Amino acid sequence: MNLKRFQAFTMAEVLVTLVIIGVIAAMTLPGLNTHTKNNEYVAGCLKSYSVLSQTINRMKVDLGPIGFGTKWNDTEEFWKEFSAKLNTAKICAKNEKGCNYTGIPKHLQGNAHTNSYDGYAYNLVTTDGMTFNFSATDCTSKGLSTKRESNCMGRFVVDVNGFKGPNRFGNDMFFFCLVKGEGILPAGIDNNSEDCKKGGSGITCAAKVVNEKRLEIK
Repeated sequence: MNLKRFQAFTMAEVLVTLVIIGVIAAMTLPGLNTHTKNNEYVAGCLKSYSVLSQTINRMKVDLGPIGFGTKWNDTEEFWKEFSAKLNTAKICAKNEKGCNYTGIPKHLQGNAHTNSYDGYAYNLVTTDGMTFNFSATDCTSKGLSTKRESNCMGRFVVDVNGFKGPNRFGNDMFFFCLVKGEGILPAGIDNNSEDCKKGGSGITCAAKVVNEKRLEIK
């Protein structure tokens, strides 16, 4: 009976193969990691939009139409009602620190935002690690129509992964506006102009993510 002889791989061949595999992995893994992170941010944005909308709707049952009545328009009372309806790990009183990222967030193009949200207005941390900041300021430059801007009762900044990075608008941080008679609207719902793309600030990316289920920046 004839036996076929098999030639083993040489050490050099094995090393060359391992090097090729290593190069392919080095080229592929960063892209896969980025894709995974982007999906997490998209899911976080969608979840935060849902949480905000559902919470405001539950408040409407107790307080009446959105924006009509004392508790809707008294920021302190509004915050008490709002925070009581969430599953929270920590709630901060007005200007109290400890419920948000301590540094200054960044815009998509990489420059620093105007301020940190830790210790600014009202903040809380949910049990799943998201941070919510609320301020009863106007919604200027949030991509709303003129009429909606005039009916703005305040705006939320949500960091979908809390204290973790990158702490950047359009990636893990998003603006949502509370509008009288309507409820929660994602920033950019009427006009995101050129803000939600490379070189933009990312301030009006929430609506784009909600509508398209993807991040503009890879």
